[in-house]
Amino acid sequence: MAPTITGDNLGAWLVKGNPETSSDLPSWIQVGGTVVRSWCVVPGYRAEMMAAGDRVILWVSGNGRRVARGIWGMGHVTGPVEEMGPKPSVPLHLPLLDQPVPAHDLVAAGITDLEVQRMPQGSNPSWVSRHQLARLMPLLPPWPDH
Repeated sequence: MAPTITGDNLGAWLVKGNPETSSDLPSWIQVGGTVVRSWCVVPGYRAEMMAAGDRVILWVSGNGRRVARGIWGMGHVTGPVEEMGPKPSVPLHLPLLDQPVPAHDLVAAGITDLEVQRMPQGSNPSWVSRHQLARLMPLLPPWPDH
């Protein structure tokens, strides 16, 4: 059974996209300096928990042929989930990294227990615990301001 997410154990939300199934994802993840402003999420308690100021990570999944799987962006939630259109979305300030952190670097560092690694087909948002985030931080650049 998956652990329950609480304010005490949440380190960061994780949103993911697959360049094999999203027609525009490959184009914008290859352009440096891009800031992701929103992301679709599945309704439920996780989406309802997302709040301005929460940290968020962008994970690119897929088969790894078009772009490397791994962490491509880090930023913050900027407001509550918006119920506009057919899918709710969360507003973000999520700058893309100059250099993504490939999934194989995480595995090499012994990080193999992220929800996105265990259940890559899970829905958005996923999450990273405080403990997991502490282990990730040495592999990441400084977190951007929001």
